[in-house]
Amino acid sequence: MNFSNYPLVKILIPYCIGLFWGYFCQFPAYFCQFSFFAALVFWLISLFFWQKNRGFWRTVKSALLLLVFCFAGLAAMTWRMAPTVTAEEERLMAENRDWLAEVVAVPEPRAKSVRATVQVLGGARGSAFREKVLLYLAPDTAHPIHYGDLLLVHSQLKAVEGPQNPDMFDYRQYLRKRGIALTGYVSAGGWQRLSHRTPNPLKAFSQRLQGSLTTIFRQSGMSGHEYEVIAAVLLGAGGTLDPELRQSYAAAGASHILCVSGMHVGVIFMILNFLLKPLELARQTRALKAVLLILSIWLYACITGLSPSVIRAATMFSFVTVGGLVRRNTNIFHSLTASLFILLVLNPLLLFEVGFQLSYLAVFGIVLFQPLIVSLYHAKTKIGQYLFELLSVSIAAQIGTFPVSIYYFGQFPNYFILTNLSVITLSSVVIVTGIVLLTISFVPFLVKGVALILTGEIRVMNGIIEFVEQLPHSVTTDIDYHVLQVILLYLAIFSLYLLVVRKRKHWFWLTLSAFTLFSGCFAIKKCLLVHSDEMVVYQIRNVCAIGFRDGNRGVLLSDPIRDTQSPFFDYNVGNHYRKQHAQYQFVSIDSADFKNDYLCKSGRFLCFKGKTYLLLRGKEKIYPCAYPFPVDGILLQRNPRQKPEEVARSVQYRSVISDGTVTAYYKKGWRGEIRVKS
Repeated sequence: MNFSNYPLVKILIPYCIGLFWGYFCQFPAYFCQFSFFAALVFWLISLFFWQKNRGFWRTVKSALLLLVFCFAGLAAMTWRMAPTVTAEEERLMAENRDWLAEVVAVPEPRAKSVRATVQVLGGARGSAFREKVLLYLAPDTAHPIHYGDLLLVHSQLKAVEGPQNPDMFDYRQYLRKRGIALTGYVSAGGWQRLSHRTPNPLKAFSQRLQGSLTTIFRQSGMSGHEYEVIAAVLLGAGGTLDPELRQSYAAAGASHILCVSGMHVGVIFMILNFLLKPLELARQTRALKAVLLILSIWLYACITGLSPSVIRAATMFSFVTVGGLVRRNTNIFHSLTASLFILLVLNPLLLFEVGFQLSYLAVFGIVLFQPLIVSLYHAKTKIGQYLFELLSVSIAAQIGTFPVSIYYFGQFPNYFILTNLSVITLSSVVIVTGIVLLTISFVPFLVKGVALILTGEIRVMNGIIEFVEQLPHSVTTDIDYHVLQVILLYLAIFSLYLLVVRKRKHWFWLTLSAFTLFSGCFAIKKCLLVHSDEMVVYQIRNVCAIGFRDGNRGVLLSDPIRDTQSPFFDYNVGNHYRKQHAQYQFVSIDSADFKNDYLCKSGRFLCFKGKTYLLLRGKEKIYPCAYPFPVDGILLQRNPRQKPEEVARSVQYRSVISDGTVTAYYKKGWRGEIRVKS
């Protein structure tokens, strides 16, 4: 691959490096802006000198251009990551509880509340305060909330809390990528609708259109899992999807089918491209075909609710269509990199969204590896060649996405080839049948027949998913990668691709080195874990959970968490345990005394690695002098209404470890964040 033929790639790589730099390292805004403008000025100056010594100044000009885009990415990310809530706004939040808010997204019904993203337009007292807030409102069936409603709400706005436990999902960072830094709860009767307006007519039209089409499916007689699947697959309305069914698709490696993404837009694109093929006869009709394709793709994006993944896919295929129309000496890489660059300029934080990464990595994987895989085998029949091409697309997409997928989800579907050969082909048929049903919705007697066919197709697809899920060893779980390992794995995959294409010796050594370093990271991490120990007091509401680890063995001391199937375990503790690669034993706090070679429990006293701790729970008072011997610390399940500082003032021992915060309070009043390790 010659990068000189891909100018957008040459500027996209340093721009993405700048985005990563700004995301993981915090810099003052003035430093980023000064660096960007300085690099830009020096690059403009270099344009006047490149003819004096072409080789030298050409190198300088190229290096400065890379620095310009690198610092541009750094400045863009720093601006996006800057704190949105100022000190003055925090004061207004503390004083004001009545807010004027506009619903800027379609509300999502939940079990006990309605989640709505609102734009706060100011306080009821006229205070200037504009922030995007995530509100949880008590449900009111008599007066439902709609997109575009202008509300007067009574709520205390709070900053979104960060993860309270090690390796826990960072919900604060997740919302921050969407421009949300505050949240609040509105009780029943705590809000009032003032008026209704439509700030985004396109989004409102999309919502109405999606609602009308889901109604057609319901009126055709579809219900249960079949209705849930077709609404999710074709229209992107997966909010009511059964959790067990979703988990079955994930275990079979087909969860991407249930959320409208690039695959669904690609199916629609191929169908329309085939139907409009007669328009390729003349130059004018080719332009008409491109316009119709782009309009149809974006209409489908509106039908699916204009979700970010569909917008990305629609943008991607729009560039592909325009690139095919102009018929320049280019390939799909130009279209993909152009759409990727434009989206990252508009919103740099998209680079760190899982869906965004998987979408583009899958497409790049298909473009790079699919032709190479197809060239390895030529079937004798058309059906065999079609099946092999479908298999090659699945393998290529999996090669492009599996390092990132394992990094985020810690599991790998072992039978993904079997799933993709059957389910993805069948899902394309389901999409076509669903479109036919919507098209003939005005003919009642035909709709019933097509609905029966569609129901049968979905039942077969669900049956295949259940069969794959129940196969032995269908999923490999508890896989843990480091970010460095993800980079090394992609470096190894890309260098292996270049080795096959170019057949140069240095690509072989680069591939071997990357794989060796990748494997070495596992050995280093395992060695570090075996020779380390850890004690963590997890912060879980109304739950006492304390973890003790000695090397690759561990004990979780808790009452409600008795095994890995506990609802408290997966969200609060599970990810941390997966990264430790330790075998944990679950012990109840109220059980009889417990003892092994590194932990001893006797009543309220715990001895871990030679240090003694006192376990207190609930509203019990602390009387240090009442105990016969000193302890090294107090493990406290405190009263939620009692501040940790108030507890610390009554303790004369060395430290108090409050649940989950991993904060030490010493007798002299010093306070600091620590990690509890022996």
